[in-house]
Amino acid sequence: MRMLDQNLLRDLAGHDASLCLSLYLEVAAGGGEHDHVRIALKKAKSEAAAKLGAASSDDAAFASVRDRLDALDYEDLVGGHDRRVAIFIAPGMTEVVDARFDELGVHLGTRFRLSPLLGDLERIPDHAVLVASQEEAHLYTASAGTFARQKVEDMPASLSEISRFTDQQEKGNIHGREDSGLPGTYRGAQATSGGASGPEGVPHHSMGGHDWREDKEEDLRQYANLLVNAVGHHLSGTNLPLVIVADERLNGMIRENCEYPFLAPEGVLVHPRELEEDGIRERAARCLRGDIDAARAEAWDKVAMSLGRDDHEASTDPSDVATAAAAGRVAHLFVRAGASVPGRIDETTFAAEQDESGPEDLVDRAISDTMRNGGAVFSLGDYGGEDIVTAAAYRYPA
Repeated sequence: MRMLDQNLLRDLAGHDASLCLSLYLEVAAGGGEHDHVRIALKKAKSEAAAKLGAASSDDAAFASVRDRLDALDYEDLVGGHDRRVAIFIAPGMTEVVDARFDELGVHLGTRFRLSPLLGDLERIPDHAVLVASQEEAHLYTASAGTFARQKVEDMPASLSEISRFTDQQEKGNIHGREDSGLPGTYRGAQATSGGASGPEGVPHHSMGGHDWREDKEEDLRQYANLLVNAVGHHLSGTNLPLVIVADERLNGMIRENCEYPFLAPEGVLVHPRELEEDGIRERAARCLRGDIDAARAEAWDKVAMSLGRDDHEASTDPSDVATAAAAGRVAHLFVRAGASVPGRIDETTFAAEQDESGPEDLVDRAISDTMRNGGAVFSLGDYGGEDIVTAAAYRYPA
């Protein structure tokens, strides 16, 4: 089972197949022995089999889809959040997706039914949170309201695990200050007051000629490097956004060393001890919420401004939008989650028309074609009037 994200949606939209089966069903939440799961699966499989029978064919595509449908069992469905699981089956492909949606039912066509998923993409995605200070380091994953600490192999629990200096007298003859990393505490006999990221420093007076500050800086950078390497390995293959919670100094070092491709551009610049666990979860989620809202608002501005100018570089007409998407002209597509507009598209001219008996769903076709051609897809949400089901900004006018 996979969690819904933009990458998965793009994979589903871009899948080429002559036959695509989409099942949206409600199951019991969690992973126990729930009869509800078995009943829901049995009902969905029966409905899907009936649709396949009505469109009966002996070709390899139908045989592959029937076999994959028959192979679905209880173990494939347990664990879905919010009692919702979507299943997508095509020749050579089966995806069971943990998502939140309102629609239930079975759909058969040449493309997957994706519109019901869009509302879930506007929610804060599942993500990981690295909480780090010199005193401690933990990795959490946040998913559908849960915030769970992870056991990460080879991740140091604190700077002291890799530091070569444990005794103040070994730190040489200097008159300087070291950031303690922890507000309101002392590293030496004295410490000056400081800001939110820790005291300004600790004066040191000892005999010797070694400047230990360079070694401590090297230790801190090594610590940051070990943290991000361990976390990157632990998260490899998940595509989870990673939020860093650390004071400004350590945050910067972690980012310098981080090669994880899904690092959130914003972090929480505060010492973790200044926040309770709920505060860490809320502040981390806020970093991701801002990115989602900003991208969606910027895309809608382009639609709204073009509609206001009537320059033919945007439209709310489902047929026009589907035509533009098929031609690769849609840059930003907004869809009312769960919307459906039956119709047909001329594959030569890409001209689309609404038709209650048409073989295509113009909304799902627009989603698929937009994503195949590198466009972005958003849920309409509270943008536009209630009568609008699709809206798009074009790369260029027709």
